[in-house]
Amino acid sequence: MTLYSGDVTDFVAIGEVADATKKWLAMHLQTDLASSQRPAARDRVALTILRQARDYLADVREGFVLSVRTGQVSDKSEIRYLLDRVLLDWDALSRELDLALADEGEMAYEQELEQVRGQLLAFGMAIVALAALPRLPAEAITFPHSYNRPPTYADIAAPVTPGEVLARIEEMEGMLWQFARGRWGELVRRRYGPLRRTYGFFESSALLAGEQVRRFSATSL
Repeated sequence: MTLYSGDVTDFVAIGEVADATKKWLAMHLQTDLASSQRPAARDRVALTILRQARDYLADVREGFVLSVRTGQVSDKSEIRYLLDRVLLDWDALSRELDLALADEGEMAYEQELEQVRGQLLAFGMAIVALAALPRLPAEAITFPHSYNRPPTYADIAAPVTPGEVLARIEEMEGMLWQFARGRWGELVRRRYGPLRRTYGFFESSALLAGEQVRRFSATSL
């Protein structure tokens, strides 16, 4: 997503990405459903927003891979799922972190390594946002097609096990590709649950990041 500085600007960056993604989704869900055309996300602003959201979720996924422990998993089927999804991705993660072997047969530690703090921060923020989502107050919810009055995300259970967390991350990554296609009416009709969960995640993330920024600002006075 960006270089992490280790201060309040990290929360600002996460909040800006989440808020921009939420607002972009809300705009299209409110205006494009009545159109018979396919409003593909090809303009520069849309591509930038989607790329930043994708990069943030990539950081969240890396943070998950770096923090998950086998002791957290008790179900054998979930262990198999995590092995397929996480351990087999280690080579790609290693390349992302510049940990691959150098051509000379030496470890690439002689090069500057990417610090992993940012990925862990992104994952930590994501977990808090997912946990807070069911408890967001009605006045904070802006999803345009909520069927509840007042609107609520109370029915969206927070993921508990590592397998559930990874499944939610992958669902949101997949939805970003769907957003790029721009078939908003089809998403509302056929992918309503994943659409609402993804929108809610970015809404919750933006609110939490904003709260952290305000807390930092208050304590720094």
